[in-house]
This record gives sequence, structure tokens and C-alpha cells, in this order.
Amino acid sequence: MGKKWRSDSVKTLINRSIYEKDMPKLISAMKEDNLTANITHNGIEWYHADYRITKTSIMDVWGLTAGQMERVQNYVYGHDPF
Repeated sequence: MGKKWRSDSVKTLINRSIYEKDMPKLISAMKEDNLTANITHNGIEWYHADYRITKTSIMDVWGLTAGQMERVQNYVYGHDPF
């Protein structure tokens, strides 16, 4: 079970879609958890505090599928919220 960032029930059989309107809330929750993303020439590098972490770790902790993580990364590329 991933971190809770939505206000509704997390008990579903499938992962719900993350829409553009949901991204600011997810990003805000990630920032509160001391998670940051840096856009580099090699792509996005994720950090928790000063430690570099993999996007697989983020997916596990936040309960994201590969498709949802791709949407998060696309949002980061487009908006640079960190």
C-alpha cells in the first residue's frame, strides 16, 4: 500500500488514473515527504533528502504503476514543480 495523498478510499481492485488536476496534490505530498526531482541532461533524477533514489522505489512507496509514474515524470518535465 502506497502513501496516502488522496482524500477518498484507497481500497480498490485497480489503481485509479492520475489526472492533470490531481498532479499538484501529489507533488505537494511528495514535497512534504522531502522528495525532489531534478531535470538533468540524463533525464529526471529523484532525491529523498540528499539521497538519490530510483523511480522504482518511488513507485513502490507511493503505490504508482509504471503508467502513472510516466505521467508524473511528464508533468515534472512540463511544469518543473520542484
